[in-house]
Amino acid sequence: MGRYPRTQISGPLSDFVSSVYRDMRSEGYAVLSAAHALTAMAHLSRWMEDHQLSIAELRPDRVEEFFHHRRATGYVGFTSSRALDPIVRSLRRSGVELPGPADRPGPHDELLAEFADYLETERCLTVLAVENYCRVARHFLRERFEDARPTPRDLRTIDVTGFIRRASRRLSVSTCKIQVTALRALLRWLYVRGEIDSDLAGCVPAVAGWRQASLPRGLEDHQVERLLRSCDRRRSVGRRDYAVLLLLVRMGLRAGEVAALELDDVTWKTGEILVCGKGNKHAHLPLPHEVGEAIAAYLKRGRPRYPSRKLFLRSRAPYEGLGRHAVTAIVQRAFQRAGVQSRRRGAHVLRHTAATQMLRRGGSLSEIAQVLRHSHIDTTAIYAKVDQNALRELAQPWPGGES
Repeated sequence: MGRYPRTQISGPLSDFVSSVYRDMRSEGYAVLSAAHALTAMAHLSRWMEDHQLSIAELRPDRVEEFFHHRRATGYVGFTSSRALDPIVRSLRRSGVELPGPADRPGPHDELLAEFADYLETERCLTVLAVENYCRVARHFLRERFEDARPTPRDLRTIDVTGFIRRASRRLSVSTCKIQVTALRALLRWLYVRGEIDSDLAGCVPAVAGWRQASLPRGLEDHQVERLLRSCDRRRSVGRRDYAVLLLLVRMGLRAGEVAALELDDVTWKTGEILVCGKGNKHAHLPLPHEVGEAIAAYLKRGRPRYPSRKLFLRSRAPYEGLGRHAVTAIVQRAFQRAGVQSRRRGAHVLRHTAATQMLRRGGSLSEIAQVLRHSHIDTTAIYAKVDQNALRELAQPWPGGES
């Protein structure tokens, strides 16, 4: 029988009360939140004792059975697996091995794990690229083999072309090109391993697409102002979101670059910020006064007091650093709050906006390329088409029409 603050626990989890409470407090949970978690933990431990379950037998299906029992008895809180995440993390820190989905691998997991290892060690791809390639590979294997163990030798040309053809109907040209590249990598890897008898990578159809064929879709100035005003800077989360949006729309950073920022990357004396971009390339960029003020306001009156070196943290416990998807979610919520209508609402729209604003205010393509850290000026050349005033001067009168 264990007792930790005002919570009495019996059963298999009784020895972990103090460690769970201590870990939750160190992650930033309030005393009351930790106490409520311990109450749910006590209920779970009693239920395990009644069903004669050990910790090693606490499989996901038994956890769902517990939640069903908890809801049936009238509880409305801590009725999902996510609610138990802090308890699970603490138990694993204490060396407890809990069964989970990872202990029941799917039919494609082993093959995909080896493919990911090849991409990382031999192809030296970034973590994000490996994730994208493996996502496409998983989708392809599931579509072809469903839930059965994959047998690559059964792959046919029609499987490859059909997959790309179906993807082309629902995906943009750029996304479909990623699908093609990832699928070719998978098929070549299978051929080199001897899993397939012929190199089916040559069967992957090319995607028709031309450079500079599309226009970058940026926002108008009034739309940007609406996005920024939608952040309630009286609250800590509003100060954080405001700083994140400014980094995206004033400096043209990518979502992953914002998520990767750390406290030491900002040099206040020189007014610079260190950005880690694509290919693990680092660049020192001048920190605009407006952006620096927003970051300073967040650090002084918004950032949780937590030992993480990440610049931007979650607004609620556990106070871990924001990821790339969390930064994108901040942008999407701002679009929703501000009521800004746009075909695309991701963080990259703000990067396009930063480039078009610099161009309209007199910036040259080479200057924009430096700010956006493009490796080739050809990548930046697409923004020349949005400068309508400059293009109007170059336009020739239509033959036979009014000049």
